Amino acid sequence: MELIPIIFSTITGNAFKLAEAAAEVVPEHCGPYNIRYINDEVIERFDTFILTYWCDKGSADPDTIALIDKLHGKKLIVLGSLGVSRDTKHYEDVCRRVTELASRDNTLLGHFLCQGAIDLRRTGKKLREGKLSPERFEKQKLSQGHPDAQDLADARDAVRTFLEKT
Repeated sequence: MELIPIIFSTITGNAFKLAEAAAEVVPEHCGPYNIRYINDEVIERFDTFILTYWCDKGSADPDTIALIDKLHGKKLIVLGSLGVSRDTKHYEDVCRRVTELASRDNTLLGHFLCQGAIDLRRTGKKLREGKLSPERFEKQKLSQGHPDAQDLADARDAVRTFLEKT
């Protein structure tokens, strides 16, 4: 099996947890590495990448989008977290957007998305500024504790399945 770098982008630690979970089931890996340290030399060296991201404005975060835009003809496994449960339209929309992004000029081996904790200090500020409704803030509180043990087990299972495609 080829050496696969695991690269994460995170502000709350959720995507790093997903990267660590992936590392547990990828026998030949390097990392996890912070996305901000990935350069052209790394991009050229590897054919397959595992990327973990956080959701921002209905898609992957800006750093992950920028990295994917630099990848051409690569094989990708993408894992992400967002602040809502899997049974929402927002979840479906994010899944679709990120899948399209990662598939645009690469082979997407798989995309896994789970709930991740939202930084309530950031959203509390939006609540105080009137940019977030109290109802939505209450729903965001439900994200705390994610990704939990089950989310991480599901991520490991997904990565194992996706790796079978390499």
